[in-house]
Amino acid sequence: MRRIAVWPAVASLLSLVGGIDLNTLPQWTHMSPLLSAPTFTGRTLSEHRSSKVVPASDPIDLFRIAPSCTDGRDTCAIPSSIAYGSILMHLEECSTDAATNALAEAALALALPLDDLRLVSASALQLDATRDGINHHEVVSYVTPQTTSVYFRHQVNLGVNFYIEFQDTRDRSLHQVVVHLNTREHSFTLLQHTSSVAPDPGTKATKRGPRILSYNVWNVNPPAQIYGVHRRWGMYNKRLDHLGTFLADADADIIGFQEVRVDATFGPPGQHAQIQHLMARLDHTTYPQYVYRAAMSYLNDQDPLEHIEEGPAIVSKYPIVSTDYKLLSRQVNDPNDVHQRLCLHAVVDMPSWGLVDVYVTHLSLSERSREQTMLEIWDYMQAGQGVTQVLLGDLNAEPSSRGIQFLQGKAPLKGQTTDLRDAWLEVHGAEPSQPHDMTFPCDAPIKRIDFVLFRGKGEVDACDVIGQAPTPDTASNPKTVGMLESNSPIYASDHRGVLAQFSHRAD
Repeated sequence: MRRIAVWPAVASLLSLVGGIDLNTLPQWTHMSPLLSAPTFTGRTLSEHRSSKVVPASDPIDLFRIAPSCTDGRDTCAIPSSIAYGSILMHLEECSTDAATNALAEAALALALPLDDLRLVSASALQLDATRDGINHHEVVSYVTPQTTSVYFRHQVNLGVNFYIEFQDTRDRSLHQVVVHLNTREHSFTLLQHTSSVAPDPGTKATKRGPRILSYNVWNVNPPAQIYGVHRRWGMYNKRLDHLGTFLADADADIIGFQEVRVDATFGPPGQHAQIQHLMARLDHTTYPQYVYRAAMSYLNDQDPLEHIEEGPAIVSKYPIVSTDYKLLSRQVNDPNDVHQRLCLHAVVDMPSWGLVDVYVTHLSLSERSREQTMLEIWDYMQAGQGVTQVLLGDLNAEPSSRGIQFLQGKAPLKGQTTDLRDAWLEVHGAEPSQPHDMTFPCDAPIKRIDFVLFRGKGEVDACDVIGQAPTPDTASNPKTVGMLESNSPIYASDHRGVLAQFSHRAD
Protein backbone atom coordinates (compact mmCIF):
# COMPACT_ATOMS: atom_id res chain seq x y z
CA MET A 1 0.00 0.00 0.00
CA ARG A 2 0.94 3.67 -0.20
CA ARG A 3 3.90 4.62 1.94
CA ILE A 4 2.83 6.46 5.09
CA ALA A 5 5.07 9.37 5.94
CA VAL A 6 6.37 9.46 9.51
CA TRP A 7 5.65 12.80 11.16
CA PRO A 8 8.80 14.84 11.78
CA ALA A 9 9.19 16.58 15.09
CA VAL A 10 6.69 19.38 15.43
CA ALA A 11 9.50 21.85 16.17
CA SER A 12 11.03 21.19 12.77
CA LEU A 13 7.84 21.89 10.84
CA LEU A 14 7.35 25.17 9.06
CA SER A 15 4.66 27.50 10.45
CA LEU A 16 2.80 29.72 8.05
CA VAL A 17 3.56 33.40 8.61
CA GLY A 18 3.16 36.44 6.45
CA GLY A 19 3.43 35.79 2.75
CA ILE A 20 5.12 32.41 2.82
CA ASP A 21 5.12 30.44 -0.42
CA LEU A 22 2.50 27.70 -0.13
CA ASN A 23 4.62 25.45 -2.31
CA THR A 24 7.23 25.29 0.44
CA LEU A 25 4.78 23.86 2.98
CA PRO A 26 5.42 20.26 4.05
CA GLN A 27 3.08 17.71 2.53
CA TRP A 28 1.59 15.23 4.99
CA THR A 29 0.06 11.91 4.01
CA HIS A 30 -0.82 10.74 7.52
CA MET A 31 -3.04 12.45 10.10
CA SER A 32 -1.58 11.33 13.41
CA PRO A 33 -4.18 10.51 16.08
CA LEU A 34 -1.77 11.81 18.70
CA LEU A 35 -2.17 15.44 17.67
CA SER A 36 -5.23 17.66 17.41
CA ALA A 37 -7.56 17.17 14.47
CA PRO A 38 -6.59 19.25 11.42
CA THR A 39 -8.52 22.40 10.56
CA PHE A 40 -9.05 23.36 6.93
CA THR A 41 -7.90 26.87 6.04
CA GLY A 42 -10.23 27.21 3.06
CA ARG A 43 -7.27 27.24 0.67
CA THR A 44 -7.32 24.74 -2.21
CA LEU A 45 -4.14 23.97 -4.16
CA SER A 46 -5.23 21.40 -6.73
CA GLU A 47 -5.97 22.33 -10.31
CA HIS A 48 -9.48 22.08 -11.70
CA ARG A 49 -10.09 21.26 -15.32
CA SER A 50 -13.59 21.64 -16.66
CA SER A 51 -15.26 19.12 -18.93
CA LYS A 52 -18.73 19.15 -20.41
CA VAL A 53 -19.43 15.43 -20.40
CA VAL A 54 -18.35 12.57 -18.17
CA PRO A 55 -18.47 9.51 -20.47
CA ALA A 56 -19.94 6.15 -19.53
CA SER A 57 -17.42 3.57 -18.40
CA ASP A 58 -16.93 -0.01 -19.42
CA PRO A 59 -18.12 -2.53 -16.80
CA ILE A 60 -15.94 -2.31 -13.69
CA ASP A 61 -15.10 -5.23 -11.39
CA LEU A 62 -12.68 -3.95 -8.77
CA PHE A 63 -11.81 -7.51 -7.76
CA ARG A 64 -10.47 -8.14 -11.26
CA ILE A 65 -8.67 -4.87 -12.02
CA ALA A 66 -4.91 -4.97 -11.54
CA PRO A 67 -3.67 -2.40 -9.00
CA SER A 68 -2.74 0.84 -10.77
CA CYS A 69 -0.67 2.40 -7.96
CA THR A 70 2.33 0.19 -7.32
CA ASP A 71 5.27 2.43 -6.46
CA GLY A 72 4.04 3.80 -3.14
CA ARG A 73 3.48 7.30 -4.49
CA ASP A 74 0.40 9.14 -5.68
CA THR A 75 1.01 8.27 -9.32
CA CYS A 76 -1.12 5.73 -11.11
CA ALA A 77 -1.32 4.12 -14.50
CA ILE A 78 -4.82 5.54 -14.93
CA PRO A 79 -4.70 8.74 -12.87
CA SER A 80 -7.52 10.57 -14.64
CA SER A 81 -10.26 7.96 -14.30
CA ILE A 82 -12.75 7.75 -11.46
CA ALA A 83 -13.91 4.76 -9.45
CA TYR A 84 -17.18 6.56 -8.66
CA GLY A 85 -18.47 10.02 -7.83
CA SER A 86 -15.57 12.22 -6.75
CA ILE A 87 -13.22 9.31 -6.03
CA LEU A 88 -10.25 8.58 -8.28
CA MET A 89 -9.42 5.07 -9.50
CA HIS A 90 -6.39 4.71 -7.21
CA LEU A 91 -6.28 0.93 -6.71
CA GLU A 92 -3.20 -0.30 -4.85
CA GLU A 93 -1.51 -3.52 -3.98
CA CYS A 94 -2.39 -4.46 -0.42
CA SER A 95 0.21 -5.29 2.20
CA THR A 96 -0.07 -8.62 4.00
CA ASP A 97 -0.70 -6.91 7.34
CA ALA A 98 -3.45 -4.68 5.94
CA ALA A 99 -5.12 -7.59 4.14
CA THR A 100 -4.97 -9.76 7.26
CA ASN A 101 -6.54 -7.00 9.37
CA ALA A 102 -9.33 -6.48 6.83
CA LEU A 103 -9.97 -10.23 6.64
CA ALA A 104 -10.18 -10.40 10.43
CA GLU A 105 -12.77 -7.61 10.47
CA ALA A 106 -14.82 -9.41 7.79
CA ALA A 107 -14.63 -12.69 9.72
CA LEU A 108 -15.85 -10.91 12.84
CA ALA A 109 -18.78 -9.31 11.01
CA LEU A 110 -19.76 -12.61 9.36
CA ALA A 111 -19.20 -14.73 12.50
CA LEU A 112 -16.73 -16.96 10.64
CA PRO A 113 -13.74 -18.61 12.36
CA LEU A 114 -10.68 -16.69 11.19
CA ASP A 115 -8.40 -19.72 11.53
CA ASP A 116 -10.43 -21.53 8.84
CA LEU A 117 -10.14 -18.70 6.29
CA ARG A 118 -7.40 -18.61 3.65
CA LEU A 119 -6.59 -15.30 1.96
CA VAL A 120 -6.70 -15.60 -1.84
CA SER A 121 -6.23 -12.01 -3.03
CA ALA A 122 -6.37 -8.45 -1.75
CA SER A 123 -6.23 -4.92 -3.10
CA ALA A 124 -7.04 -1.49 -1.71
CA LEU A 125 -8.96 1.38 -3.26
CA GLN A 126 -7.73 4.61 -1.76
CA LEU A 127 -10.71 6.96 -1.54
CA ASP A 128 -8.75 9.86 -3.00
CA ALA A 129 -11.01 12.81 -3.71
CA THR A 130 -11.08 14.83 -6.92
CA ARG A 131 -12.93 17.96 -7.96
CA ASP A 132 -12.61 17.45 -11.70
CA GLY A 133 -12.18 13.71 -12.20
CA ILE A 134 -8.51 14.23 -13.09
CA ASN A 135 -6.52 15.86 -10.29
CA HIS A 136 -6.23 14.72 -6.70
CA HIS A 137 -7.92 17.36 -4.50
CA GLU A 138 -5.24 19.11 -2.40
CA VAL A 139 -5.80 21.62 0.39
CA VAL A 140 -3.97 23.55 3.12
CA SER A 141 -4.79 22.73 6.74
CA TYR A 142 -3.25 23.31 10.14
CA VAL A 143 -3.02 21.73 13.57
CA THR A 144 -2.34 23.37 16.91
CA PRO A 145 -0.72 20.65 19.04
CA GLN A 146 0.28 23.11 21.75
CA THR A 147 0.29 26.87 21.29
CA THR A 148 1.63 27.32 17.76
CA SER A 149 -0.34 26.43 14.64
CA VAL A 150 1.49 24.25 12.15
CA TYR A 151 0.39 24.57 8.53
CA PHE A 152 0.75 21.86 5.90
CA ARG A 153 -0.62 20.75 2.55
CA HIS A 154 -2.31 17.41 2.03
CA GLN A 155 -4.28 15.57 -0.59
CA VAL A 156 -7.81 14.69 0.45
CA ASN A 157 -8.35 11.02 1.28
CA LEU A 158 -11.67 9.74 2.65
CA GLY A 159 -10.59 6.28 3.75
CA VAL A 160 -9.79 2.92 2.16
CA ASN A 161 -11.91 0.13 0.70
CA PHE A 162 -10.26 -3.30 0.86
CA TYR A 163 -11.28 -5.85 -1.79
CA ILE A 164 -10.62 -9.25 -0.25
CA GLU A 165 -11.13 -12.73 -1.67
CA PHE A 166 -10.84 -15.68 0.70
CA GLN A 167 -11.66 -19.36 0.93
CA ASP A 168 -13.41 -21.05 3.83
CA THR A 169 -11.37 -24.24 4.10
CA ARG A 170 -14.20 -26.09 5.85
CA ASP A 171 -16.33 -26.30 2.69
CA ARG A 172 -13.88 -24.80 0.14
CA SER A 173 -16.36 -22.00 -0.59
CA LEU A 174 -14.99 -18.78 -2.10
CA HIS A 175 -16.00 -15.41 -0.69
CA GLN A 176 -15.58 -11.80 -1.77
CA VAL A 177 -15.88 -8.98 0.73
CA VAL A 178 -15.41 -5.22 0.66
CA VAL A 179 -14.24 -3.78 3.97
CA HIS A 180 -14.25 -0.01 4.43
CA LEU A 181 -11.72 1.61 6.76
CA ASN A 182 -12.78 4.95 8.23
CA THR A 183 -9.35 6.44 8.84
CA ARG A 184 -10.70 9.22 11.05
CA GLU A 185 -12.20 6.78 13.55
CA HIS A 186 -10.14 3.72 12.62
CA SER A 187 -13.39 1.76 12.37
CA PHE A 188 -14.22 -0.97 9.84
CA THR A 189 -17.48 -1.63 7.98
CA LEU A 190 -18.46 -4.56 5.76
CA LEU A 191 -19.94 -3.20 2.50
CA GLN A 192 -20.18 -6.48 0.56
CA HIS A 193 -20.32 -10.20 1.14
CA THR A 194 -20.82 -12.59 -1.76
CA SER A 195 -19.92 -16.25 -1.91
CA SER A 196 -20.37 -19.54 -3.71
CA VAL A 197 -22.15 -21.10 -0.73
CA ALA A 198 -25.27 -22.92 -1.93
CA PRO A 199 -28.59 -22.29 -0.14
CA ASP A 200 -30.63 -24.85 1.71
CA PRO A 201 -32.30 -26.97 -1.02
CA GLY A 202 -35.55 -26.87 0.91
CA THR A 203 -36.03 -23.12 0.42
CA LYS A 204 -39.07 -21.66 -1.32
CA ALA A 205 -37.17 -20.73 -4.46
CA THR A 206 -37.18 -24.38 -5.50
CA LYS A 207 -40.98 -24.27 -5.53
CA ARG A 208 -41.62 -20.86 -7.07
CA GLY A 209 -40.06 -18.39 -9.44
CA PRO A 210 -38.04 -15.37 -8.32
CA ARG A 211 -39.71 -12.87 -6.03
CA ILE A 212 -38.03 -9.53 -6.69
CA LEU A 213 -38.35 -6.17 -4.92
CA SER A 214 -37.18 -2.67 -5.86
CA TYR A 215 -37.07 -0.07 -3.07
CA ASN A 216 -35.68 3.46 -2.79
CA VAL A 217 -34.89 3.82 0.94
CA TRP A 218 -34.60 7.66 1.16
CA ASN A 219 -30.99 7.53 2.39
CA VAL A 220 -30.65 8.74 6.01
CA ASN A 221 -33.56 11.16 6.01
CA PRO A 222 -35.19 12.93 7.73
CA PRO A 223 -32.56 15.64 8.25
CA ALA A 224 -31.53 16.94 11.65
CA GLN A 225 -33.63 20.10 11.44
CA ILE A 226 -36.84 18.05 11.65
CA TYR A 227 -36.32 16.37 15.03
CA GLY A 228 -33.10 17.99 16.22
CA VAL A 229 -29.67 16.41 16.33
CA HIS A 230 -30.34 14.65 19.65
CA ARG A 231 -33.48 12.83 18.39
CA ARG A 232 -32.52 12.20 14.79
CA TRP A 233 -30.74 8.84 15.24
CA GLY A 234 -33.66 7.41 17.20
CA MET A 235 -36.27 8.64 14.72
CA TYR A 236 -34.23 7.36 11.79
CA ASN A 237 -34.08 3.92 13.39
CA LYS A 238 -37.82 4.02 14.00
CA ARG A 239 -38.30 4.66 10.28
CA LEU A 240 -35.95 1.83 9.32
CA ASP A 241 -37.65 -0.54 11.76
CA HIS A 242 -40.89 0.25 9.93
CA LEU A 243 -39.18 -0.38 6.60
CA GLY A 244 -37.95 -3.67 8.02
CA THR A 245 -41.52 -4.85 8.61
CA PHE A 246 -42.34 -4.34 4.93
CA LEU A 247 -39.16 -6.13 3.88
CA ALA A 248 -40.04 -9.09 6.10
CA ASP A 249 -43.59 -9.25 4.75
CA ALA A 250 -42.35 -9.04 1.15
CA ASP A 251 -40.13 -12.13 1.60
CA ALA A 252 -38.31 -11.26 -1.63
CA ASP A 253 -35.58 -13.51 -3.00
CA ILE A 254 -33.72 -10.53 -4.46
CA ILE A 255 -33.91 -6.89 -3.36
CA GLY A 256 -32.59 -3.89 -5.28
CA PHE A 257 -32.16 -0.85 -3.03
CA GLN A 258 -31.53 2.72 -4.15
CA GLU A 259 -30.26 5.74 -2.18
CA VAL A 260 -28.19 3.65 0.22
CA ARG A 261 -25.86 6.06 1.99
CA VAL A 262 -22.62 6.15 3.91
CA ASP A 263 -22.60 9.29 6.08
CA ALA A 264 -19.67 9.63 8.45
CA THR A 265 -21.37 12.61 10.12
CA PHE A 266 -24.38 10.54 11.18
CA GLY A 267 -24.62 7.71 13.69
CA PRO A 268 -22.33 6.31 16.37
CA PRO A 269 -18.70 5.47 15.53
CA GLY A 270 -18.50 2.50 13.20
CA GLN A 271 -22.20 2.70 12.31
CA HIS A 272 -22.25 5.19 9.46
CA ALA A 273 -23.12 2.83 6.56
CA GLN A 274 -26.79 2.39 5.76
CA ILE A 275 -26.18 -1.04 4.24
CA GLN A 276 -25.31 -2.10 7.83
CA HIS A 277 -28.62 -0.73 9.05
CA LEU A 278 -30.58 -2.50 6.32
CA MET A 279 -28.82 -5.84 6.79
CA ALA A 280 -29.43 -5.63 10.55
CA ARG A 281 -33.15 -5.68 9.76
CA LEU A 282 -32.86 -8.66 7.43
CA ASP A 283 -32.17 -12.11 8.85
CA HIS A 284 -28.53 -12.93 8.06
CA THR A 285 -29.21 -16.62 7.55
CA THR A 286 -31.96 -15.76 5.05
CA TYR A 287 -30.07 -12.97 3.27
CA PRO A 288 -26.37 -13.86 3.51
CA GLN A 289 -25.29 -12.13 0.28
CA TYR A 290 -25.21 -8.45 -0.55
CA VAL A 291 -23.26 -5.87 -2.49
CA TYR A 292 -23.26 -2.07 -2.17
CA ARG A 293 -21.58 0.33 -4.59
CA ALA A 294 -21.39 4.08 -4.17
CA ALA A 295 -22.33 6.11 -7.24
CA MET A 296 -22.13 9.69 -6.03
CA SER A 297 -20.09 11.38 -3.33
CA TYR A 298 -20.51 14.74 -1.66
CA LEU A 299 -17.44 16.90 -1.02
CA ASN A 300 -17.73 19.47 1.76
CA ASP A 301 -15.93 22.75 1.11
CA GLN A 302 -15.81 23.45 4.86
CA ASP A 303 -14.55 20.00 5.87
CA PRO A 304 -12.73 18.27 2.99
CA LEU A 305 -12.24 15.06 5.02
CA GLU A 306 -15.97 14.56 5.57
CA HIS A 307 -17.11 11.31 3.93
CA ILE A 308 -20.65 11.11 2.50
CA GLU A 309 -21.60 8.91 -0.46
CA GLU A 310 -24.63 7.13 -1.87
CA GLY A 311 -25.50 4.37 -4.31
CA PRO A 312 -27.48 1.20 -5.03
CA ALA A 313 -27.29 -2.20 -3.33
CA ILE A 314 -28.40 -5.73 -4.16
CA VAL A 315 -29.38 -8.25 -1.46
CA SER A 316 -30.01 -11.92 -2.21
CA LYS A 317 -31.02 -15.15 -0.51
CA TYR A 318 -28.97 -17.03 -3.08
CA PRO A 319 -25.35 -16.97 -4.26
CA ILE A 320 -24.21 -13.81 -6.02
CA VAL A 321 -21.67 -15.43 -8.31
CA SER A 322 -20.35 -12.23 -9.86
CA THR A 323 -20.88 -8.49 -9.69
CA ASP A 324 -19.73 -5.39 -11.54
CA TYR A 325 -20.98 -1.88 -12.28
CA LYS A 326 -21.07 0.68 -15.06
CA LEU A 327 -20.59 4.39 -14.49
CA LEU A 328 -23.24 6.22 -16.49
CA SER A 329 -22.50 9.35 -18.51
CA ARG A 330 -23.17 12.78 -17.03
CA GLN A 331 -23.76 16.23 -18.51
CA VAL A 332 -21.60 18.33 -16.20
CA ASN A 333 -23.16 21.67 -17.12
CA ASP A 334 -26.73 20.43 -16.67
CA PRO A 335 -27.99 21.64 -13.24
CA ASN A 336 -30.29 18.60 -13.08
CA ASP A 337 -27.39 16.20 -13.64
CA VAL A 338 -24.98 17.19 -10.88
CA HIS A 339 -24.55 13.71 -9.36
CA GLN A 340 -22.69 10.74 -10.77
CA ARG A 341 -24.97 7.75 -11.47
CA LEU A 342 -24.20 4.09 -12.06
CA CYS A 343 -25.88 0.79 -12.80
CA LEU A 344 -25.00 -2.03 -10.40
CA HIS A 345 -25.08 -5.58 -11.78
CA ALA A 346 -25.10 -8.91 -9.96
CA VAL A 347 -25.56 -12.44 -11.24
CA VAL A 348 -27.67 -14.50 -8.83
CA ASP A 349 -27.71 -18.31 -9.02
CA MET A 350 -31.27 -19.37 -8.17
CA PRO A 351 -31.96 -23.08 -7.66
CA SER A 352 -34.37 -24.69 -10.15
CA TRP A 353 -34.44 -21.45 -12.15
CA GLY A 354 -30.97 -20.54 -13.35
CA LEU A 355 -28.82 -17.44 -13.41
CA VAL A 356 -30.62 -14.12 -12.98
CA ASP A 357 -28.94 -10.90 -14.12
CA VAL A 358 -29.98 -8.15 -11.71
CA TYR A 359 -29.40 -4.50 -12.64
CA VAL A 360 -30.18 -1.70 -10.18
CA THR A 361 -30.00 2.01 -10.87
CA HIS A 362 -31.23 5.44 -9.77
CA LEU A 363 -31.41 7.77 -12.74
CA SER A 364 -30.83 11.49 -13.15
CA LEU A 365 -33.36 14.31 -12.78
CA SER A 366 -32.33 15.48 -16.26
CA GLU A 367 -34.46 14.02 -19.04
CA ARG A 368 -31.64 14.40 -21.57
CA SER A 369 -29.26 12.51 -19.31
CA ARG A 370 -31.86 9.87 -18.42
CA GLU A 371 -32.47 9.02 -22.05
CA GLN A 372 -28.77 8.70 -22.79
CA THR A 373 -28.13 6.54 -19.72
CA MET A 374 -31.12 4.33 -20.53
CA LEU A 375 -29.41 3.51 -23.81
CA GLU A 376 -26.18 2.77 -21.92
CA ILE A 377 -27.99 0.46 -19.49
CA TRP A 378 -29.72 -1.37 -22.35
CA ASP A 379 -26.33 -1.93 -23.98
CA TYR A 380 -25.00 -3.17 -20.63
CA MET A 381 -27.90 -5.60 -20.20
CA GLN A 382 -27.43 -7.19 -23.60
CA ALA A 383 -24.07 -8.56 -22.47
CA GLY A 384 -25.74 -10.50 -19.65
CA GLN A 385 -25.88 -14.30 -19.71
CA GLY A 386 -28.75 -14.99 -17.30
CA VAL A 387 -31.92 -16.83 -18.30
CA THR A 388 -33.80 -13.85 -16.85
CA GLN A 389 -32.69 -10.23 -16.66
CA VAL A 390 -34.34 -7.65 -14.41
CA LEU A 391 -33.83 -3.89 -14.26
CA LEU A 392 -34.87 -2.37 -10.94
CA GLY A 393 -34.88 1.19 -9.78
CA ASP A 394 -36.09 4.69 -9.22
CA LEU A 395 -35.92 5.90 -12.80
CA ASN A 396 -37.15 9.46 -12.06
CA ALA A 397 -39.40 9.27 -15.12
CA GLU A 398 -43.09 8.57 -15.63
CA PRO A 399 -44.57 6.00 -18.03
CA SER A 400 -45.59 8.61 -20.59
CA SER A 401 -41.96 9.71 -21.10
CA ARG A 402 -39.97 8.63 -24.15
CA GLY A 403 -37.39 6.92 -21.97
CA ILE A 404 -39.86 4.71 -20.13
CA GLN A 405 -41.71 3.92 -23.34
CA PHE A 406 -38.36 2.74 -24.68
CA LEU A 407 -37.65 0.59 -21.62
CA GLN A 408 -41.14 -0.89 -21.77
CA GLY A 409 -40.43 -2.04 -25.32
CA LYS A 410 -43.15 0.23 -26.72
CA ALA A 411 -41.18 2.81 -28.69
CA PRO A 412 -37.71 3.34 -30.17
CA LEU A 413 -35.20 5.78 -28.72
CA LYS A 414 -32.49 7.16 -30.99
CA GLY A 415 -33.05 4.27 -33.37
CA GLN A 416 -32.84 1.53 -30.74
CA THR A 417 -35.56 -0.73 -29.31
CA THR A 418 -35.75 -3.12 -26.36
CA ASP A 419 -37.62 -6.33 -25.65
CA LEU A 420 -38.06 -5.46 -21.97
CA ARG A 421 -41.43 -5.85 -20.30
CA ASP A 422 -42.89 -3.89 -17.40
CA ALA A 423 -43.90 -6.21 -14.54
CA TRP A 424 -46.74 -3.90 -13.49
CA LEU A 425 -48.28 -3.81 -16.96
CA GLU A 426 -47.90 -7.58 -17.38
CA VAL A 427 -50.28 -8.08 -14.44
CA HIS A 428 -52.54 -5.04 -14.46
CA GLY A 429 -52.67 -4.31 -18.19
CA ALA A 430 -52.84 -0.52 -17.85
CA GLU A 431 -51.18 2.33 -16.04
CA PRO A 432 -52.51 2.92 -12.52
CA SER A 433 -55.05 5.65 -11.90
CA GLN A 434 -55.41 5.42 -8.12
CA PRO A 435 -52.95 6.91 -5.62
CA HIS A 436 -52.45 3.58 -3.81
CA ASP A 437 -50.89 2.18 -7.00
CA MET A 438 -48.43 5.06 -7.46
CA THR A 439 -44.94 4.98 -5.97
CA PHE A 440 -43.99 8.60 -5.17
CA PRO A 441 -44.21 10.52 -2.89
CA CYS A 442 -45.23 8.02 -0.26
CA ASP A 443 -47.46 10.35 1.76
CA ALA A 444 -49.52 11.53 -1.26
CA PRO A 445 -48.45 9.49 -4.30
CA ILE A 446 -49.07 10.96 -7.73
CA LYS A 447 -46.33 9.32 -9.85
CA ARG A 448 -45.18 5.86 -10.91
CA ILE A 449 -41.42 6.29 -11.22
CA ASP A 450 -40.22 3.03 -9.61
CA PHE A 451 -40.06 -0.03 -11.85
CA VAL A 452 -39.37 -3.74 -12.22
CA LEU A 453 -38.57 -4.38 -15.89
CA PHE A 454 -37.52 -7.76 -17.27
CA ARG A 455 -36.71 -9.92 -20.26
CA GLY A 456 -36.12 -13.63 -20.83
CA LYS A 457 -37.49 -16.58 -18.92
CA GLY A 458 -40.63 -16.27 -16.80
CA GLU A 459 -43.99 -14.61 -16.51
CA VAL A 460 -45.24 -12.26 -13.80
CA ASP A 461 -47.98 -13.66 -11.56
CA ALA A 462 -48.27 -10.63 -9.30
CA CYS A 463 -46.90 -7.10 -9.05
CA ASP A 464 -47.76 -4.92 -6.08
CA VAL A 465 -46.81 -1.62 -4.51
CA ILE A 466 -45.73 -2.00 -0.87
CA GLY A 467 -44.81 0.26 2.04
CA GLN A 468 -47.90 2.45 1.96
CA ALA A 469 -48.91 2.80 5.61
CA PRO A 470 -47.12 4.96 8.19
CA THR A 471 -46.16 3.58 11.60
CA PRO A 472 -49.27 2.71 13.63
CA ASP A 473 -48.48 5.26 16.35
CA THR A 474 -48.21 8.12 13.81
CA ALA A 475 -51.04 7.05 11.49
CA SER A 476 -53.40 9.61 13.03
CA ASN A 477 -50.95 12.50 12.57
CA PRO A 478 -52.01 15.09 10.00
CA LYS A 479 -51.38 13.82 6.49
CA THR A 480 -51.47 17.29 4.99
CA VAL A 481 -48.08 18.42 6.34
CA GLY A 482 -45.91 16.23 4.14
CA MET A 483 -43.04 14.10 5.41
CA LEU A 484 -40.65 16.76 6.68
CA GLU A 485 -42.38 18.16 9.74
CA SER A 486 -41.93 17.07 13.35
CA ASN A 487 -45.59 15.96 13.45
CA SER A 488 -45.54 14.19 10.08
CA PRO A 489 -46.62 10.55 9.92
CA ILE A 490 -43.53 8.34 9.75
CA TYR A 491 -43.36 6.39 6.50
CA ALA A 492 -40.82 3.70 5.64
CA SER A 493 -39.45 5.88 2.83
CA ASP A 494 -40.46 8.71 0.55
CA HIS A 495 -40.94 6.04 -2.14
CA ARG A 496 -43.02 2.90 -2.13
CA GLY A 497 -41.52 -0.42 -3.11
CA VAL A 498 -42.44 -2.50 -6.16
CA LEU A 499 -42.68 -6.27 -5.63
CA ALA A 500 -42.96 -8.74 -8.53
CA GLN A 501 -43.58 -12.49 -8.34
CA PHE A 502 -42.33 -14.50 -11.32
CA SER A 503 -43.40 -18.00 -12.31
CA HIS A 504 -42.35 -20.89 -14.56
CA ARG A 505 -45.53 -20.66 -16.63
CA ALA A 506 -43.67 -19.78 -19.83
CA ASP A 507 -40.01 -20.05 -20.85
